[in-house]
Amino acid sequence: MNNFTSNILVGLALFLLTFSSCKKEEFGPQCKNCEENAITPSIQNDVIIVNEGNFGFGNATLTLYNSTNRNIHHGIFQQVNNYPLGDVAQSAYYFNEKIVVVVNNSNKIEIIDKADFTSIATITGFDSPRYFLPINSSTAYVSNLFSNKINIVNLINNTISGSITTNSNWTEEMLIYNDTAYVCDMSNNKLILINTTNHQIIDNISVGIQPNSLVLDKNNNIWIMCDGGFNEANAQLIKFNPTLRTIEQTLVFGNINHSPSDLIIDNSKENLYFINNHIFKMNINDTSLPTSNWVSNNGEVFYSLGIHPTTQEIYVADAKDFVQNSTISVYKNNQQLSHQFQSGINSGYILFLP
Repeated sequence: MNNFTSNILVGLALFLLTFSSCKKEEFGPQCKNCEENAITPSIQNDVIIVNEGNFGFGNATLTLYNSTNRNIHHGIFQQVNNYPLGDVAQSAYYFNEKIVVVVNNSNKIEIIDKADFTSIATITGFDSPRYFLPINSSTAYVSNLFSNKINIVNLINNTISGSITTNSNWTEEMLIYNDTAYVCDMSNNKLILINTTNHQIIDNISVGIQPNSLVLDKNNNIWIMCDGGFNEANAQLIKFNPTLRTIEQTLVFGNINHSPSDLIIDNSKENLYFINNHIFKMNINDTSLPTSNWVSNNGEVFYSLGIHPTTQEIYVADAKDFVQNSTISVYKNNQQLSHQFQSGINSGYILFLP
C-alpha cells in the first residue's frame, strides 16, 4: 500500500471515529415537540428514555414514561432547569436517589434529583464520556472515547478526582463484581480488569473484536458482546469466568455483516437479549446462538433495548431515519406487542427506576 493510499485510509478512519461519539451517529434538525408539552415530573414515573438527539445540534432530551398509566413527559430536563440537556445524551443511571446522565459530545455528566428533576451538579472535563459505573457511595468510574483514561469521579463533591491510565482510546460499558471493575476496551479488543480498592489495572483479557456490552448472570459469569468491528471479523458472544479469569464459551455469529449490540439480561439473570437487526433471546445454558429472532424488526431500526424490572416487558426503540422522533415498542413475555409511544430523536438508552 503506498503512502498516499495509506494517508487517505487513515483520514477516513479518523473521520468515521469523530462521528462515533454517540452510539450510532446521525444528523438532523432540532427535535420537534420535545419541550412544549412537558409537564411537572412525578416520582411515579418509572422509565426514562435517553434521547441522543443529533450530533452537533445540542438537542438531546429525556422522556419520562409511566408504565402504569402510560403518561408521557417530553423534554423534562430543559423544562425544569431552563437550559438544554446538551449534545448527544449517551446513557443514564439511577444511584442514591439521583439520576446520572452522561452527555457524550458535551463532555459532561448531569446529576439530577429524582424527585423534581432539578440539576444538582454538572461535572465537566471528560473526553467524550460514554458510561458511568458506581464503585461505592462516594466514587464512580466513567469510560471515555478519545481518551486513554477512565475518569474517577468523587460523588461527594461531584468532581473528577483522578483517572486510571489505560492502553485504550475507547472504553465502553462496565460492570463491577467482587471489587473488580470489568471494562470493555473497544480499541484493543480486550476486557480491562481494575481493582476498585486502589484503582489499579490488574489484567487485560483478550476477547473478540470490539466488545460493546456486558452482563453478569446468576452463576456469576460475565457475558460479553463483541460486534466484530467494521466487517473485520465475525461477531462473538463470550462467556467469561471472572473467578478463574478464563473464557468458558465463545459463540460465533455466522455472518460477518452481523453487528450485535445492547446485550441485556432479565431479572432472573438467566435469559439474555440482544439486538442484531432483530431482537434475539437465549438462555445462559444454551450452547449455541439462537437461529431465529424473538421479535422481528418488521423494517424498523432497532436502536436500544431494555427490560422492565417489574413487568419483565421488553422495551425497544425504533430510531426510524435518525431525524424523526423515535418510537418505543413494548413487548410482553409472549412476544406480543403490548403498546407503543413516541420519545425523542435517537432514543439510545432506556433506564428503569425502582
